Amino acid sequence: MKILALETTGKYGSAAVIDDEGRIFCASSGEEMNHLRGMILLIDEALVKAGAGKDELTHIAASAGPGSFTGIRIGVTTARTMAQMLDLPCIAVSSVEALAEGSRRKASDEGAEYIVPVINARRHQTYAAAYAADQGVKALTPALAEKQYMIEDLLEELKKMISGREGASAFFTGDGIDAYGEIIEDMMPEGSYLFADESVRYQSAEAVAAIALRKAAEGATVAYDELLPEYMRLAEAEQRLKAGTLSDRIRTAKV
Repeated sequence: MKILALETTGKYGSAAVIDDEGRIFCASSGEEMNHLRGMILLIDEALVKAGAGKDELTHIAASAGPGSFTGIRIGVTTARTMAQMLDLPCIAVSSVEALAEGSRRKASDEGAEYIVPVINARRHQTYAAAYAADQGVKALTPALAEKQYMIEDLLEELKKMISGREGASAFFTGDGIDAYGEIIEDMMPEGSYLFADESVRYQSAEAVAAIALRKAAEGATVAYDELLPEYMRLAEAEQRLKAGTLSDRIRTAKV
């Protein structure tokens, strides 16, 4: 197998090719939110590093969200277009799970019990989860469901998980650290958490590729037109439109 994996849900875009031996060849952008202009160049660079042509690819994988709404659309659309042109199956990968996958080794080395990926969704909102930091298993084991959390609610759940357990620690990763680091420091017990350094803190196509390889082996693929964005919530404009529509209905009912 040769899988092309795309990551556009965070601020740095990347593309990677993984083969069936697990070797990963990655190309990453150093420019923030340059996905639209830079993704095709990153794909070409990753293919060159892998010594592979597009005709050798067997699957196209994309980080389908949650994350940047525009970034998700760019990645999913690019993956769908390539898969349709090359007649290949697609693989959808959660950006939350991929964040945790990218931090697995570091979290294990630090002796953490849980990996906690946190994506900033603004106004104290996050997309987050918790996984057991176990290097001995192939797939990550969820300890706290992946969903939208207020940062304070997430931390309360984590405190319950580690309460009374000596040495238990949560390894936080993702740009939620940048936005809510002070809140985490205020709410979490001293010595109960660690922050990922910037080398593993943000989304990367390498982690998307590693998960995609496992999913391909399990047959967890979809047709190009079944690869869909996972926004996890409505965009702000859609929320306002929905709220406005509801208000109109209320006013009409009163009349």
